[in-house]
Amino acid sequence: MLEGLDDITFEDLSKFRKKEDAPEYPLVRIVGQQSMKKALMLLASNPDMGNMLLMGEEGIGKATAARGLRDLLPDINVVTECAFNCDPEDDDELCPGCKKTKAKKTKLDVITRPTPLSELPLGASDKIIFGGFDHKGDFKPGIIGKVNRGYLLVEKANLLNPSILDRLLALTETGVHKHTEDDKEFVHAARFVLIATLNPEDGELDVEAIARFPVVLNVKAIKDIEERIEIVRRVEAYKKDPEDFVTKSQREIAAFKNRVQNSRRMIKRADLPKKVATAINKVLKDVNQDNDWIKNALRQAALANAVFDDRLWVTLDDVAEVAEMVLGYRVES
Repeated sequence: MLEGLDDITFEDLSKFRKKEDAPEYPLVRIVGQQSMKKALMLLASNPDMGNMLLMGEEGIGKATAARGLRDLLPDINVVTECAFNCDPEDDDELCPGCKKTKAKKTKLDVITRPTPLSELPLGASDKIIFGGFDHKGDFKPGIIGKVNRGYLLVEKANLLNPSILDRLLALTETGVHKHTEDDKEFVHAARFVLIATLNPEDGELDVEAIARFPVVLNVKAIKDIEERIEIVRRVEAYKKDPEDFVTKSQREIAAFKNRVQNSRRMIKRADLPKKVATAINKVLKDVNQDNDWIKNALRQAALANAVFDDRLWVTLDDVAEVAEMVLGYRVES
């Protein structure tokens, strides 16, 4: 009965999905891995938490979980036909094309799109990632332009050219991409959250690069026999009929999507009491991580945890629940 439990993995599921063009495996149907699932849902609720790195052996569902986030993300208003997902309400972040249009008409045309979640293809060229000018001198956006205001998944970040990873991380920190080519220059917003995965068996990732991820999780393989049997059962059901599997998950998906949408509405009004801020400062000093960058990451994660639980105020319990996401790797290191 238990034979073959190690032969069916989420890595196999991912290959099947690509081959058959099947719908994404729902994040909410992943067995166990509560910390990873909760962290991703909080990141969907509050992108200001920043970049996330999921570390763990191959086949345990890291990338599958990240892809499943797509079904939980809210729709956003964007300028019609804008390749950069410009926010019609944010004049400062408009791309050059939208600024020209805005100068000609008092109001931009608006449509609704899903929040973008794109993947970085392994071996993608510089131009595919960052964009470039065509033979007419027009700038064609790369992946980072198209994923503006969304999320970018980078699988096996330790196999990515370090200079490209460095540039991607820098963009998430500045939110602006300036492309210079010959005597031409094009500047556009590139505000996205990087979700990266790392398989230690493929090699290490530079310690300094890991330190630039506010949220780092060590995702461990499930050992419990009953949970592993349930993984096999669900993966086989998905492979047999992906559409039916996802359809039967819609109620659960919708429930969590509503929580994420509600969290995004509440986050602007959420409050972090002085006593909680003081406790955060004390905790960070105790673990020698007292700097503004880590402090902001912990605060944003705690805020996300509070609104995800439908509260406008942060408690010490919220801080305790998210501390491992932000501090675990750093304290262990």
